[in-house]
Amino acid sequence: MKCRQLSFYAEPEAVERSMGVIAEQVVPKYIETPHFLGYVVLATDPLPGHPDTDTRREVTVLSFWSDGLEGSESAAREFIREVNRVAKTNPVRKSFKLLRAMWRDAAGHELAHFP
Repeated sequence: MKCRQLSFYAEPEAVERSMGVIAEQVVPKYIETPHFLGYVVLATDPLPGHPDTDTRREVTVLSFWSDGLEGSESAAREFIREVNRVAKTNPVRKSFKLLRAMWRDAAGHELAHFP
């Protein structure tokens, strides 16, 4: 399993606009792309006493793929262009091999695991 990570910093309003782009444009294209399994979007919390976190958030988008990332390249490039347009920033992009993962619900029941 592979994971692509895109990270960027943006003002809170730009983060909200970026979430709209992800939901309306990126996810539908990824769903149509072979090997796409899902995604997670994370944003940093404001930290009391750190004024820079009141004005900017770090956003990390993780997309998960069952095989190579080649088929997702055009959608990833388009997402990067949209982040640049909406948030006025250039995301950093990395790819990873997923070694292990597990999710549980609030009651402690396992929802998913890999491998």
